[in-house]
Amino acid sequence: MMGLTLLSAGAVMAVTPEGPSDTTERPTRSRSRRFLGPDELGRRPRYGPQRAWGGGELFAEGQWQAIRVQLERQGWCHSQIELVHDQLRQGWPLATAKQHAARLSGHCPINGQASL
Repeated sequence: MMGLTLLSAGAVMAVTPEGPSDTTERPTRSRSRRFLGPDELGRRPRYGPQRAWGGGELFAEGQWQAIRVQLERQGWCHSQIELVHDQLRQGWPLATAKQHAARLSGHCPINGQASL
């Protein structure tokens, strides 16, 4: 005869004639494809378009790599470019992201107001 013993934190231990066994495993169900598992990180996706440029971030103003090059040409330093990138990730338009980065860093880019 098998009995169940309730342990702390909702764990259940089944007592069988062979002795107690730990049954903390969850029931199996089909795995979602919404998230990548640890073994799938770094792999190319099996579906969808394969892009030659590596699938970088895309914002309303264009691909991040092109925006970064534009900012470098305008005289923005690396730390300011990272601030702009963070602002774009938060959903701000590029012009506003530039203003925020200039205010947060306390410095305008080398080329001054022409790029703001």
